Amino acid sequence: MLHVHLVSDSTGETVHQAARAAIAQFPNTEVTEHIWTLVRTEDHVDLLSKSLEKHGGLLLLSVVNPAIRKSVERACVKYAVPHLSILDPVVNLIGMVLGTTANQQPGAQHRLDEAYFKRMKAVEFAVQHDDGLNISNMGGADMLLVGVSRTSKTPTSMYLANRGYFVGNYALVPNVPFPIESIEGRDLFVVGLTSDVRRLSQIRKARLRTMQDEGNEAYADDGEIEEELKKARRLFAKYKWPVIDVTRRSVEETAAAIIHLHRIWQENKESQSS
Repeated sequence: MLHVHLVSDSTGETVHQAARAAIAQFPNTEVTEHIWTLVRTEDHVDLLSKSLEKHGGLLLLSVVNPAIRKSVERACVKYAVPHLSILDPVVNLIGMVLGTTANQQPGAQHRLDEAYFKRMKAVEFAVQHDDGLNISNMGGADMLLVGVSRTSKTPTSMYLANRGYFVGNYALVPNVPFPIESIEGRDLFVVGLTSDVRRLSQIRKARLRTMQDEGNEAYADDGEIEEELKKARRLFAKYKWPVIDVTRRSVEETAAAIIHLHRIWQENKESQSS
């Protein structure tokens, strides 16, 4: 059992994500996370110290206030807990290149700036253009995700929206043609999402159980799903849309692949116009 103390003077998102990425490299290790957010007072450090004394382990730190940071580090030394300030290498490198120092502002990445409000608008856009809604009104969209039911279109759209992309998604339905006329002539990046028949069947069966829907067996039938996927692949090929198989991808991995393809699409478009 490894106890990992994640300490932040803000929301803890940064240190938590970094820790999760690192811990994932040790799949056979049982980990208990102790999450400490908004650590900005000595009283909070005292509580943290008691946890270090009790559990040991290691500590990952994202605290910019020098006094609080030193108090945390002293507690780590006192209880022989290895510790690391995860942002130091990046912050020091940027400071070296810029020839300046960081402003030491807790939670600076969460400030209400132009980028923040753009992300909020992108999330609103994703909600308004989810599952085929307002597909004829995609002005300002960066991309459209198209795929059969349960290919992670909505969660991927929301993840991309939180990255600042304006995204819509469309669910392909058997015997309902894709409304290509709604997007023809638009400068819009479209990507097709697909998945494995067996995996889709499992997900759809679970959904039917959750909804207590016993009258829609075709929805989770392997043969019907395979036919849906074939028609989807023909649609993607017809319009030369790039395709991503989401079977073994997390939402984050799917989104990363989409961003990569979108960047290539943009670069090709710029090179053609120059």
